[in-house]
Amino acid sequence: DCDSDANVSYAETSSTTCAGLVRTWVAVDDCGNTTTHVQNITVTDTEDPVISGTPSDITQTADAGDCGAVVTWTAPTATDNCTLDTFTSTHNSGDSFDVGTTTVSYTATDDCGNSTTTSFDITITDDEAPTISGMPANMTQTADAGECDTAVTWAAPTTADNCSAVMTSTHS
Repeated sequence: DCDSDANVSYAETSSTTCAGLVRTWVAVDDCGNTTTHVQNITVTDTEDPVISGTPSDITQTADAGDCGAVVTWTAPTATDNCTLDTFTSTHNSGDSFDVGTTTVSYTATDDCGNSTTTSFDITITDDEAPTISGMPANMTQTADAGECDTAVTWAAPTTADNCSAVMTSTHS
């Protein structure tokens, strides 16, 4: 004699929140008869991750004797309503930056493919003056006979700088 009540159970499988959920329902009565039903549950996440604590733009002088500077900052953080998949940066605190402006970007992506990007600029200035060495001493030269001038020669000085320097002269 088979009872009219059936035992109902289910099993779930899913790979990620955004992949959804597959639920398989199985009903079995006392006589061994079964019915199976597959239920697909789709979860849609359209909420982008949130990045907090993005640094303000940074301006810094080049390190002495260098054409750049090591710059540090407190990295921002990222959160999401689901699972955060990646949180990447184009540069890291403690990296060296050349003279000029560099944009640092952070991108947070959740496991559903939603992403947010934030950025700030790092500007490195060169405030170190070049040096000149080997300057010729002051000279006194007598004009050539019957002339109002004469040829004067000297050894050209040299220059050095933390970045690059170009030497110019009013006379050659």
